[in-house]
Amino acid sequence: MMHISKFEHVEGSPIEEQVEEWAETFFFNLMTILNSFLSHVDVAEAVARLKSIPFDELVIEELEGEDKAVVNIAVAKVLELAEA
Repeated sequence: MMHISKFEHVEGSPIEEQVEEWAETFFFNLMTILNSFLSHVDVAEAVARLKSIPFDELVIEELEGEDKAVVNIAVAKVLELAEA
């Protein structure tokens, strides 16, 4: 089965800004969903729960079939946002 990438490539490399933009959107959409659950617990508990979320695995699953370079850029960006 042929896979069509969500991202444009230039000379075989993904456009990093495009992948990072996708990663930011993915992360903030996920945070919006999680906020409805985490708003009912105290801050310390919310932080502990957020630290237990396997953000890298969620990105890898969402980008199944994409180039390894795309996945690596997206995982790095989402982990950066999660640690901020």
